[in-house]
Amino acid sequence: MAELKYGADFDVTKLLDPDVIANPYPYYALLRARPPQFGLLDYPPGTVPGVDQPNPAWVFTRYEDVQGVMKNHDAFSSRDPMQEASEAPTLMLVNHDRPRHTLLRNIAKKAFTPKRVGTDIAPLVTQTISEMVNGLIDNDIDFMQEVAGVLPSVVMTFLIGTPREDYPKLVRWANAFMVSSDFTPEERQQCNIELFTYYSTKVAECYAAIERGDEVPDTLMAAFIRAEDEGQHLTKEEVVLFCITLVVAGAETTTYLLGNLVATLQEEPEFFDLLKRDRTQVRPFIEESLRRDGPPQRLFRVATQDIEHGGVQIKQGDWVAFFMAAANRDPDMFEQPDKFILNRPNIGRHVTFGHGIHHCLGSSVARMEAEKMLEVILDNCSGIDAGSKPKQRQRGGLLTFGLQSLPVVLKS
Repeated sequence: MAELKYGADFDVTKLLDPDVIANPYPYYALLRARPPQFGLLDYPPGTVPGVDQPNPAWVFTRYEDVQGVMKNHDAFSSRDPMQEASEAPTLMLVNHDRPRHTLLRNIAKKAFTPKRVGTDIAPLVTQTISEMVNGLIDNDIDFMQEVAGVLPSVVMTFLIGTPREDYPKLVRWANAFMVSSDFTPEERQQCNIELFTYYSTKVAECYAAIERGDEVPDTLMAAFIRAEDEGQHLTKEEVVLFCITLVVAGAETTTYLLGNLVATLQEEPEFFDLLKRDRTQVRPFIEESLRRDGPPQRLFRVATQDIEHGGVQIKQGDWVAFFMAAANRDPDMFEQPDKFILNRPNIGRHVTFGHGIHHCLGSSVARMEAEKMLEVILDNCSGIDAGSKPKQRQRGGLLTFGLQSLPVVLKS
């Protein structure tokens, strides 16, 4: 513990320290050893530090406690009154409760088909990453800027059905929305406005084309418009919000996932050699990265009733922050949790993508992008060396764990 900035005096109010954000796992260990604490003041996605007022929240870091919050949908509501009161667009599914959540998810599943992921998008991902890697081999590059920060947003433009050249806008809007980069309050607010306006315009154009009887490409946007469940359709605004949710949640977290995967291959080259010999280990490698270094750190819930949980008394209306990333390193669930161990017998228990009715709908896309990226790198490279500058973790917000910069050399 000597190398830590904080020791026995650490509490949840210090979780927002940039040094803690860059390496939160030792501090999660400190919190797991103590009763849950109250008082974290952090921001849900889309809200603006300096403008919106955060609510103090209970912090749960033990696997059992985190799992308990995720399972108990009646006692812990996913609705986010802070986001609803702000000017930020509401995230779909993430911030909905049953019964509306059930309808929305049923409709979304009909649009978000395995064919769309495995057949329609996968070839684009392979082609895009191949073009990137072939132009970067043996160069000293920042992988976050050249690859990881580009691929997920390019995939989203194709998936949703917007122009590929717009992907840099998506990167900026997602960074601002997810509170993981340095923006002024004015910049964050402007990004939220641009984000909502952009997709409102694109969705309106798609509706108009469908109503005219034009031949509309089979994009996810069009599928959201057409999908129905028991005679019910999404509203136009809900289609807009689904597009926004996919961009800000999917592009941002996948960017960090790709960077974390490559960082591990560079830091522990024995895994690169293993995967190059045996491609059946690519998926287990991705799953262990999702457990140990999964980008999503925590989500909020609001207590709908007085309840005892994790040994503390929670009052109706209290905010609860449950840390999936801390649960994924709980030694009571995962042996040697800080170590990267392929083919853990209980790897399926990690909670990076949530649990149950709130399991991430886009998890298959993230896994597919990661798999295709690794396959292309393994096919075309003999190894990954460190670049000329040190890597840097993002320090702007507690919502995600990932790299701001990752200088590497992809060796021919």
